[in-house]
Amino acid sequence: MITHVFFDFFGTLVDYDPSVHPANRNAPWDFARRAGVPISADESNMKWQKVWDDLDADAHRTGREFSMHDVAQRFWRSIGSPSVGSDSTEALIAEYFEAWTADVFVAAGALECVADLASDRTLAIVSNTHDSRLVPRLARQFGLHDHFDRIVTSVDVGWRKPHPKIYEAALRDCQASAGNAVFVGDNWTADVEGPRQAGMSAIYVGPPAEERPTVTLKELPERVRSLD
Repeated sequence: MITHVFFDFFGTLVDYDPSVHPANRNAPWDFARRAGVPISADESNMKWQKVWDDLDADAHRTGREFSMHDVAQRFWRSIGSPSVGSDSTEALIAEYFEAWTADVFVAAGALECVADLASDRTLAIVSNTHDSRLVPRLARQFGLHDHFDRIVTSVDVGWRKPHPKIYEAALRDCQASAGNAVFVGDNWTADVEGPRQAGMSAIYVGPPAEERPTVTLKELPERVRSLD
């Protein structure tokens, strides 16, 4: 029987813009200008993007997750300032997420789906993210939090999906066995192949593609119960 359902967050329970440059505010450039760094918006964007690309390439290669503090500090050094205080780092992170989360919305059918499954299953969110506060805050904002027993994030575990350590951490934290857990997500590698290699079942809710059958969140509760 499936006793535990693990949900990916971004792209599964919420829709979002994956760009690292929110359209409504250029927080890194604002931050640099306030600090007196003579830099153009284009140069700031280029340096911010390069920091993300370099850190993401390392994470993709090693499986190790990076944090928003890593991003902020490396960006600050890239624009010519050798060190940055914790208060300044926190300010940049807060301003950046204020802009970025303006383009995050709860996915259609997500609330109904998790409420249904929570009636007879234990639910957890298992998400890649660069700040441990972000997913819990958004889950509360969208009214999802009451349905989940745990939120497991890559930045807290130190490893990102599809590294096996994050699935092991989720199973351990939820006191679940792999054979009684199903993973739900929109990324085939991170949310289907990775969990299956860890011994879990997996259900794909991403864009349909050849040899990648998908279900909607509306269909998901019935699909999960069919695995019992």
